Amino acid sequence: RYTVLLEPTGKYYLSLQVEISEPEKYSLTGKQVGIDVGVADLAILSNELKYPSFDSSYFEKKAKIWQKKYSRRRHLVKLLVLQDRNKRVLCPRSLESFTNWQKAWQKAQKSKAKYQAKAANQRRDYLHKLTTHLVKQYDVIAIEDLK
Repeated sequence: RYTVLLEPTGKYYLSLQVEISEPEKYSLTGKQVGIDVGVADLAILSNELKYPSFDSSYFEKKAKIWQKKYSRRRHLVKLLVLQDRNKRVLCPRSLESFTNWQKAWQKAQKSKAKYQAKAANQRRDYLHKLTTHLVKQYDVIAIEDLK
C-alpha cells in the first residue's frame, strides 16, 4: 500500500506500507532508569543526566520575518483600496488587482511553511535520536505520569 501527500511547502511525500521480517533485538544491558519529563529540560534521568529541550527559535524567527513582510504589504494594499473608496474613484482597485501583493503572499506562505517544516523535521529527528539512544542503553525505562 502507498499514500501520496502534498505538503504546504510544495513537496510530495510517498509513504509505503511493507511487510518485513522480525527486527533484530538489542542486547540486554541490565540497566534501569527513570525519566522525569520537565519544562525547562526535555528529560531528566534518575542518574542526573539531563537532555535539553529542542531549540527551534532560529526557524521560528525566520517564519515570523516572512509573516511580518506579508502583513506589512497587505496593510499597505488595504490602505490603497480604502483611499480609492474614500476618494470615490471611478474604477476603485480591489485586493485582487495588486499582483505584486499576491506574489508576495504566495512566496510568504511557502517560505513560512518551509521554515516551519524544517523546525518540525529537526525536532522529530532530535526526539528519534534521543529515544533510540535510551532504548539501546537501558532495559527498563520508567516515565512519570503527570495525570
